[in-house]
Order: sequence, then structure tokens, then C-alpha cells
Amino acid sequence: MIHSGVVIPESVKESFIDPTSARCDPCAARGLHYFRMALRRFLSVFLMLFVTLEVLKYSDTQQTTDQIEVTFPTGNLSDTTHTPSLPDVDECRQGDPGPCGYHANCTNTPGSYLCSCFRGYLMSAEGCKDVDECVLAAVTGLQACGSGALCTNTPGSFTCSCPAGFVLALHGHNCVDVDECNFEESCRREQGNVCVNTDGSYTCVCQAGFREHRAACVDVDECVEEPHVCVGRGECENTLGSYRCVCRRGYRGNGTHCTDINECLSGDHGCDVNARCGNIIGSYFCQCLQGYSGDGHSCYDVDECTQDNGLCEHDCMNQPGTYSCVCSPGYAITADLHNCTDVDECVSSNDMCEQTCTNTAGSFLCSCRRGYQLHIDGHSCVDIDECKLQNGGCSHECTNTPGGHECHCPFPLLLDHRNTTCVNVTSCALRNGGCDHTCSLGAEGRIHCSCRAGWELSADQRTCIDVDECVSFNGGCEQVCVNHAGGFNCSCRSGFELRKDDPTKCHPLCEPACLNSGVCVAPNTCDCPAGYPGPGCSAMCSPPCAHGGSCMRWNVCLCRPGWTGDGCHTAVCELPCANGGRCVAPNTCQCPSDYSGAQCLTPLCSPPCVNGGKCVDINTCSCSDGWTGARCQREPVRCVSACRNGGVCVGLNRCQCVDGFTGSLCETAVTTPCVPPCQHGGVCGALNTCVCVTGTSGIRCEKLTCPVVTTVVSMARAVRKGFRESYVDRCGPLGVQLCTKYRINQARVYLQAYRVGYKIQCPEKTAR
Repeated sequence: MIHSGVVIPESVKESFIDPTSARCDPCAARGLHYFRMALRRFLSVFLMLFVTLEVLKYSDTQQTTDQIEVTFPTGNLSDTTHTPSLPDVDECRQGDPGPCGYHANCTNTPGSYLCSCFRGYLMSAEGCKDVDECVLAAVTGLQACGSGALCTNTPGSFTCSCPAGFVLALHGHNCVDVDECNFEESCRREQGNVCVNTDGSYTCVCQAGFREHRAACVDVDECVEEPHVCVGRGECENTLGSYRCVCRRGYRGNGTHCTDINECLSGDHGCDVNARCGNIIGSYFCQCLQGYSGDGHSCYDVDECTQDNGLCEHDCMNQPGTYSCVCSPGYAITADLHNCTDVDECVSSNDMCEQTCTNTAGSFLCSCRRGYQLHIDGHSCVDIDECKLQNGGCSHECTNTPGGHECHCPFPLLLDHRNTTCVNVTSCALRNGGCDHTCSLGAEGRIHCSCRAGWELSADQRTCIDVDECVSFNGGCEQVCVNHAGGFNCSCRSGFELRKDDPTKCHPLCEPACLNSGVCVAPNTCDCPAGYPGPGCSAMCSPPCAHGGSCMRWNVCLCRPGWTGDGCHTAVCELPCANGGRCVAPNTCQCPSDYSGAQCLTPLCSPPCVNGGKCVDINTCSCSDGWTGARCQREPVRCVSACRNGGVCVGLNRCQCVDGFTGSLCETAVTTPCVPPCQHGGVCGALNTCVCVTGTSGIRCEKLTCPVVTTVVSMARAVRKGFRESYVDRCGPLGVQLCTKYRINQARVYLQAYRVGYKIQCPEKTAR
């Protein structure tokens, strides 16, 4: 490091004398010479201290002065008035190293020269000498190097150095700590090893979650050292330097709070498409649907028809997951879905046969009425033409008809009582002599036919035909004549009706009828007396009488009770409406939005007061029983009876129950139907689990077991030798259950003891 010199003040320069350039006056006394030597030594010491202080100031202020200049005058030290004028000598060129010596610059001046020391040197009587900045700093108390730095003197300067673990700052004076942790190799780069910097050094420590083992950091397995670190349904999972709580399989959550996953709803299950999924706490199970067999993850169809024909009376048809009984044609399945009953086709469908249907077992027969024969299709009937076979039995003319035939005779013959033979008529006793109406026998023995009033004989002198009276003079009717068989009627056009005193005459109709002595003079036209100008000679009021008022003669309304005014439009309230209410009907007030009641005296609260609160002023409620809030909607937290089974009181006699309990006090365990349902008499318990009866087991009581029984049975004969036998019960469509009974017979004993035995009862076989 280079330190600048200091320029010596002029007062010091004038007192500093170079012995090489000084000239002595031969007349001067010796005492004066010694005085000057003493003065020079004094000034040298003074100059040394002065320059040292300036150098130290420079080290702190960084001044830019490069050297110390000292001027040495030449010539005689005596009074200038006695100095003769001489030519200037360049002293700087005289010899090596010159008049200033080493480590200095020489500058010639008129009559003298100037010596200046290099930076880091000080002028002395012997020339420029090195300044030991480190010693001077120790003497003066001013530091050449910063705190903690080591100062080393060098020719013309000094250097600062730092101990291990420190480096010089950029300005080269102070020492700053080295953060060894920034270097990769400071600590062995192992998992859990952490470097911690210290003043001038560093240490390696294990971070949290690790511990030191054989000069290395190893992970702490919190799950082993603290088995219960995760509470509830969470499981501990060790990680490097820590651990985490995760929910067990079948649960979801953050590891601390875990709830059951309903795999059946989320679809995260492996149940077969022909199986039902049942959720249980923390897991699930699969159960094949009825009609399928397997472990629930793989289900295959059970062919129920292979065992006893599925108990079907006729045919058994296997289907995926089930089966069905099919009846032969002409039969229908009964309510038990197994047996068949005959179908009465004649009742179920009228279109099976055209005429007559006869039911048979499994079928039916069609037949035809007399006069028809069955078609080749077995259903239709074809008419038989009897006239083509012996003329239908007629003596003269035969006419075929649908399903029969008719015999006809030429005039004047008539059919006999058998309706087949034509005979000559000589009496009215046979078929009324052939007359339609009246038969009479003349004096000559001939038959004469006559007709009743309104009829006349036709050309055959036997048949009577109707006389149309309306053809002649309109039958005497004033307006419309209507003929009918044997007579006629008179009627009137629209707007008229027959007169009661003369059924041939018509008079006009008025709807409504003319009132108040009015006369109907044309259809719906009344001739009214004065004062009744309304329809049907009614009174007419303008404006009309409202609210049931009656209009009287001369435009006067007679109002009903509760109404008054012209036209009965003004309602009457015996008690006046208050608070701006308006009487809109008899004794009925229409109140403003903030009042109600018969007279609008009751203030309203909107929304209304609840929980027994009373509205005491507009939108002001008075609450009771601890309820608070603007509308008494805030429920008091008070339960007269304590909540049970972990329930918490959250309101007025209201408990919030934990999962699995319900009721006002959480006193009832939740018993929701189990999905899939329990089988073989099992009862659904809490959390979708089944409580099985004796003899059954499994998640849904689907497994049948054989309870041990003891039975004593009488024997018909003695047995000389004990023996053992077994047999197998087969349980049809539900699968084969093997139940073996072991029987031990005691020799010469008439009792048969079942010491070890099993019994199973097969469920009733039904189609599904």
C-alpha cells in the first residue's frame, strides 16, 4: 500500500539547512555554528513527527499528495547584502545518486535545488528514510490496518493481512469474516447436514429431523419413535427430516381428520357389473346380484333351469341373472310365476271367432250359427244359400237372406202357418187375410183390406202406405208442418212457439220474458210501459247498480246493506278505519302496508316476528324465552335435557348429533337400510353393517352354516353292530349345501342317538 508524503510548510523550510549546500562566513564565530547544528537537529525531530502525523491522516483521508518537498537553499548563510552574484549551478546533475540521495526526487531551482521523498519515505539528515507505518500506528494509536488485520511494513509502504477465516475488504484495511458455508465443500453434502457460519470459522450440524450418527446425519423415523404421532384414522409416513400423516386406505382427508370414502358412490371399487357394492367404514365389499355367483369382483350367471327345471310346470328359460317359466301356447303363467293355467281365448279376445267360440285345453274352436258354415280359415262363417237346395222348402218363390231364407207367394195367395206353402185366402183368420191393418169379409165371401186414419191402401189392396197430410194446405199449420207415419205435427220457426189454445198457430218468444206488464210483439222484442226501458221491460239504471243493488223504476238504485251512494259504489264501515286505512267493503278496511286488523290498529313487522315474538310497533318485535334479534330469529343456546352420545347443544333444546345418532337428544342410533340388504333374516345395524341370525354369517349374512343339533329317534329293530352313514342335501338354485349327518347306532339298543349331526333347511325355491 502506498502512502503520500506531506509538503513541509515554508516556515519549516526556511529553518531546514542542507549541510552540503551551506556556506560558512569566515568571519562568523564558532558559537554560531554550534547553535545552528543544534537547531537543525531539533527541526529534524519536529519535522519527523509532523510528517508522521500527516501520513497517518492521509491513510484515513486518502489525500492525493504524492511527495514531501523540502527546499535546500544554496550560497552563504550570511546576510544577503554581502553575497556576490554567481551563475546558477544545477546541483541535481552532480554525481549519483545526486544531492538528495536515494528514494528522492531532485528539482533544480535558481541558486538552489529541491529534494522530495518518494511516497512512504520521510526526509532526514541522512536523506529519505522508509517510514514504518505499522510502528508509527502503534505509537500514535492510529491504526494503519483495520481491527483484526495484521500490519506488515514494506519499503516505502506497508501491507495489511488477515488471519485464517477472514479476508481483506475492498479498501484493503479491514478484515471481514469468510462465510465458508457458501462453498460447496465446507460441510460434507449429506442429507440433513447443515453448515453454520461462525466468526472466522464454521461448524457442521444436523438439521431438525436428523441426528448425528458416526459423524453423519441420519434421518429420525418419527413413526417408530412416536407410534401415536398421528391420531384418529391417520397413518404415519416417514419422510426425510420429517414425517406426514396420511389417511389409511378407504379414507380421505389431510391425515389428521380422515373421513370414510364411500367407494360405492365414487366408483373406486372393483365390483362386477352384476354385483352390488356395499360401503363399510374404511372399506367396501362386493356381493353378486341374485341369480349370479362368484366373489363379487367376478360374477357369472347361474343357470337355474338345470336344477329341477327351475320348478317350472312347462318350460324354463334361463336369463342373465334370473330365469323365467314359459308356458306352452294356449296357457298363461300364474301368480306364482311357475305354474300354467289354460287361457280362455274366447273371453280374452272376441275376434278369435266370427260367431261362436268354444274354449278347449290350451286352445279353442270356432263354430257358426244355423244358416252358416265354417270357413276354411277356421275363424270366419259363410252364409248358406238355402234357396239353392230344394228351393229352401218353398212352394213358390224363395229369397235367400243372411243366415236363412224367406218364402213368398204370388197375389192373391198367402203363406200358410209353416211359411213355406202358398194357399188361397178365404178367411181373415189366416195372416189377417194378408191385410196390413184391418181385414173384413164381404157378403160375397171376398176379403177387403182397409187402413187406419192417416194411411191409405196401395195398389195391391193389402198394404197400407202413409198419407202425407202436409202436402195439402200445409196440414192446416200456420208455419211448419211435419209429417210422420200415420199423422203430422205443426211446429214454429225459430223465435216462435205453438200457442197452447191452438196447436196450429204460433206466437213470438221473448228471452228474457217481458216484465212489468210488457207485451212480446216479436221475437225478443217487448212493448214496455214507461219507466222500464231495459231488456224485457226491466228497470235500467245508469250507472248500473253495483254490489247487488236493485235497479228500480226511473233510474233509482236500491242498495244492499253495507253499501250506499249513487250506484251503490260506496262501502259503509260502522267502525272507522284508522292510520290511513280505507273502507273498501262493508266493515272491511284496506290498511296501509305497516298496519293490519279490522280497523288498521295493529302494527306490522316485515318480515314478521318469529319464535313467539310479538310485534309491538312498526317493525319492532318484543321477544320471549331468550330469543333475540330484530325478528327474534336468534335461537338461545339452552338444552333443558343434556344431549346424549356426544351430541352438542346448539340451540333451544336442539342437539347437533355425531354421525350414527339422531333424535332430539341424539338418543337414537341411526338404522338406515343396508345396501345391499341383509339376507336370511339378518338385521341392519349401524354404519351399514348386518347383525346375522344363528346359522348365517358373512358381511350380508349370505353364508349359510349348519347349527349342531342332538336328536333321539326310535328304532324299529335292534342293531347288532354299530355303523356310520352319511348323505347330502342339495339346495337347488341357491347352490349346493353339503350337510353330512353322522349316525352311531348302539348294538342291542332300541334308541338311535345322533351325537354329532348337522341340519339345514333349504330356502323356498322361487323364481326371481
